[in-house]
Amino acid sequence: MPALPSLEARWKVLSDLLVELRSKGADLPAEVVRDLRLARSLIETLKVAPTGREEITAKIEQMLVSVEAYLLAEAEVKLGPEEAKRWRDKIEEAAAPGEETLAPAEMRFRPGLPRGEHWVRVRVSEDMPREMLETLAAEEGVSARLQPDGFLLVSGEEEKVRAFIRKLAERVRGRPGR
Repeated sequence: MPALPSLEARWKVLSDLLVELRSKGADLPAEVVRDLRLARSLIETLKVAPTGREEITAKIEQMLVSVEAYLLAEAEVKLGPEEAKRWRDKIEEAAAPGEETLAPAEMRFRPGLPRGEHWVRVRVSEDMPREMLETLAAEEGVSARLQPDGFLLVSGEEEKVRAFIRKLAERVRGRPGR
């Protein structure tokens, strides 16, 4: 199984490639963009979920491989073979085990985050609809509030927030066809 830093590094390179392709006029399927976003959410979940690491890592790997295949094929067409090879090399370098090429995550101030409580932000998506997230939050006794940027802010006691994340990870892992 790939280590978390290499998954994050691959995701970053694939995200950069997606931006590059869009800037060259590529019309990318919503499914590719969705899988890349969901992979990012699962990487964040993997950072805090102590159980089910293998299943979550396998799901992330599956999504990244799918996105990578599509984006590299599109890069051949839109950017040319040499540029596509350069991107392929960047992806391979990012995936190399033991190499931590990511800079530390930048901290950004986000107004409206609860002080003195534990919290997590989850992107509302087709795979993680708002209703399901709010139901899980209510079951675990934590508050859930939709933010203007499309994320659901879930906050409360540390153990309850962790329980919410575990249940969310179980639901995402249990999705058929992913």
